[in-house]
Amino acid sequence: MSRTAFIILKSPQELDPTHAMRRFADKLDASAILLEDGVYQAVLSEAADRLGKIAAEVLVNQEDLEGRGFDASDLKLGKVVGYPAIVDCIMERTDKTITV
Repeated sequence: MSRTAFIILKSPQELDPTHAMRRFADKLDASAILLEDGVYQAVLSEAADRLGKIAAEVLVNQEDLEGRGFDASDLKLGKVVGYPAIVDCIMERTDKTITV
């Protein structure tokens, strides 16, 4: 199966991305990229637990995380990265990208 990057822009209060992710990829093939309010998916425990069950990799944009008053120590899931790592994931390590 091909690797899929899921770009998540919404907070857990607005969207649970795991339903769409399950439809389009298996856990081992799913990378979640959290941008904008999507960073809350990795900060809030319940949302992080759900996302961790469906994504093999979770990348949290550093600028968006810090812009909301958080840092890496606040993460329940994932790894803080900059735009170069996000571009690498999308362009080099995945075959398709889906925004949810």
